[in-house]
Parts: sequence; C-alpha cells; structure tokens
Amino acid sequence: MKKSFRALSLILCVVIAALCLVACSDYGAPKHDTSAPDYAVSTADLTTELNSFMSENLNRTTFTDGEKAAATYLTNRLLEMGYSDVGLQEFSTTENEVSNLKSQNVVAHIGSTAANAKNVIIGTYYDNRYSSPYNGAKGDGGEGAMLGGSSVATLLTVANYLVNNKSALGSDLRVTIVFFGASYVSNDGARAYLDKIAENEYKNTVLMIELQRLCGDHLYAFSDARETAREKFFDKIAADSGLNIYKPTSKSPMITGLSALNGVPYFQWSHSGLFGTFFNAGIPTLNLVGANWESANLSDIESASHDDISYSESDTLHNLKRFCPDYAEKMATAATLVIHSITSGDFLEVMQHDRDNFPDTDILSASWIWCLVVLLVVISVAVVMTAISARLKKKYMVVRQAPPQMKMAVFGMDYEDKNAADIFIDIKNVDDDEIFPGIQNNARKNNDPIDDIFPPLYDDNGNNPPNNSGSDGSGDGGKSDDPFDGNY
Repeated sequence: MKKSFRALSLILCVVIAALCLVACSDYGAPKHDTSAPDYAVSTADLTTELNSFMSENLNRTTFTDGEKAAATYLTNRLLEMGYSDVGLQEFSTTENEVSNLKSQNVVAHIGSTAANAKNVIIGTYYDNRYSSPYNGAKGDGGEGAMLGGSSVATLLTVANYLVNNKSALGSDLRVTIVFFGASYVSNDGARAYLDKIAENEYKNTVLMIELQRLCGDHLYAFSDARETAREKFFDKIAADSGLNIYKPTSKSPMITGLSALNGVPYFQWSHSGLFGTFFNAGIPTLNLVGANWESANLSDIESASHDDISYSESDTLHNLKRFCPDYAEKMATAATLVIHSITSGDFLEVMQHDRDNFPDTDILSASWIWCLVVLLVVISVAVVMTAISARLKKKYMVVRQAPPQMKMAVFGMDYEDKNAADIFIDIKNVDDDEIFPGIQNNARKNNDPIDDIFPPLYDDNGNNPPNNSGSDGSGDGGKSDDPFDGNY
C-alpha cells in the first residue's frame, strides 16, 4: 500500500509540474518572425495622439461633464482629420439601480455610402472613473492612460490613416469609427449603439473590432473560442506584416454558470470586453487586448514584471511610459493589424463567410447541460475509485483472525457455538473407558471411579495422603510432589 501511495504521489507531482510549465510557457506566441515588423503607422504619430488626448482629458469620469468634454474633444479631432459624418449618439442608462444616467457615443463613418455596403465597426471606450460618477459610487483616481488612453490614441491614428487612404478601402466597404461612452465599468455604450442601429446597417455589418488596454506584456488577438475563417485570416496578416501578436489559449478557463459569449459555456479573460455585446448579437468580432496570460499567475494581469495599474490611481501616463516602455510599438502593432486586414483584397469574402456561418451553439451554455456533465463526471470518478479500491484490496489483502479463546463448560457442551473458533474443555463424570477420547494414557483402570483417577491433594485432616501408586511403585504411602504422578 505504501508503494502505491508513493507512486500516486509521484504522478500527482508530475502533473502539477507539467501544468506549471504550461502556464509559464509562451504557448500563444507567434510562430513567425517578428524582428522587423511592417508598421502601417508611425510610433511618433501614436505618441503624439496619446499625449494630446491625455493632457486635455485626465478626468473623463463616466456620466459627468468630464466624459462629455472628452466626447467633444474626440468629435473635434475627427472633424480636423476630414471626417464630415461625425456625431454624438446620446443615451440614458441605469447603473446600480441609479437611473437616468446620461452618456454618449462618438460615431463617424468613412468609405462607401451605398445602402448595401458592407460595414466594419472599429471601437474602443474613452471614459474613466477619475472621480465619483454619481452619489454613492466610487472613483479610482486613475487617469486611464492604460485603460482607455492607449486604445483611444490608436483608434484616432487608424482613423487618420483611413481618411488619408480612402481608396484602399474599396468601393463596397464602409468603416464605422465608434468611441463608446459609459463603458469603463459596464458595456452600456455598446448596448445603446446596437439599440439604435438601423436594420440595414446591422444586417450588413460583417465585423466588430475592439481595441482595449493595448500596452500589456503581449498583444492578443481573439476571434472566437471555436475555429473560424477569420482567425486564420488575421494570423496570416500578422505573419505577412511581422507583427508580434499572441493568440489566447484555453489552458485556464474559468468555469461559470453564465458565459460572456453566447454558445461558449465558460469564461476566459479574452472574453471580457464590450465586443461581447456585438458577438452575442451574431456579429463576428476581433478583440485586440494587451495582457500576459502566459504566466503561472493564471489570472488577468497586464504584466509579469509589475502590478496592474489598470483600475487604480496608478493608471497615469507617467506610469504607462515607465512600466511599458514599448507602449508605442504595441499600439502600432494593433493599428497595423486593423489597417492591413480591412484593406486586404479578400477581407470582405472571409468576414461575410463568418457572418453567414456564425455558429449557433446556445445549447452549450444551457445550465442543465452542464449540471448533467458534472453529474456524469462525478459518477465516472466514483466508478473508477471503486474499481481501484477493489483492485488494491484484492492485491494487498490483509486477513486478521481473532485468537481462539479457551472456555470452560462446567455443565457440558450445551452452550457451545459450533461456528465459533473457540476451544472448549468439558469436565464431567464419565462412564466411558476414556476421559478424553482419542488421547493416549487416559483410560480408566479397573472401572475405578473418577475420584481414583484424580485423587484429592489433601485428606480430611489437611495432610497429603499417600499416593496409591507413588513414584517408587511400592504403593506404601510414598509421597510425590505431583498428585497425578503415576496415573498417566
């Protein structure tokens, strides 16, 4: 048994070590060369956009005048670039049972104006929680440089590239630029956008791209938990451009009763984002997010070398540049993947294929399915453990027998349990020739009474009587220390 226990312990240690090695590996790292990326935009332009946006919009707290001022800034910036179709999409929402909270999305279009044009949405959120958004809510004091600022600057740079390269989009494609409000904590901006979207635009939207927290250790591109045509398409674009883009793996999903994406019965860190609202509406998505999901931490962290600055007062432009010195390269990588993808000749064909073949697997997220799965797993484990236990008991059988007990049956064998392992000695007057049948030298002599065979030790006066057949054989009263001496 000890050998089996040691063997099982060794196997368990090997499994744990293997899991740790997998967690610490770069399994999601690109397989192609990333030493000379072909950026579509310059890191200098990205840095300029980031510095300008952050310098004028430190406090963009959701539902406040600061958020609205940031929306105005973004609107003016798009107009400066040459966008004529720019507008504020205002909406009201409820958060933590507080109703009639006001926010707005900033929306602009470029490309085909045809009614049947295919549409691509590129978006990010721009608000933060620098201060309290309403009475009773808390702010984190952060400027939102990592969460919001890096993505906003990247989207502005992409928008500027597109307005200067309209011909690259083709005649059948329209691009919608959206800066979502009220989305730092929730996805209210995305829900409001879909609530207001025109039916024709919804039917013709073939992709939604979200940019979020772009300056972590790695930049991940997530399309779907299931195999899709667009995932291979984006992988090829990244390889052709030498982009250092990781792929999320499913090595550490969090099993939950609810799923972030319809038809996906578990929650991964890459599922988090406002893009999920579009995915659940049947629109294919691409989520570009900065993080480090390769570490042994197995949680949603930005970097393995420093604590998260997101959602804290540490999320400042100074700390972003301090902790993420290659922030501009990460932003350029995201911008390049977006630009080279939507300007590719086979872009619309691939995206339309995924829209037409969007997987309908909602049954996988039904709670009763997973209750049944858990039950089957429990039963399987119980069967296996029972089989192992029976095998071990058979192989290492230990038989423990109770020692026999000697009992005296004074009045005979009337109470003897014949099925017990006890040994009984029966002492009684006998009329047979033998006291103990089958044992030599115990025969009665001359039909003497039992008292002659077992003479008393002492006479009536307390003296040792003579032995009728003493040890000397004379029968003359010679004494012996053994009262039974000579009778056997």
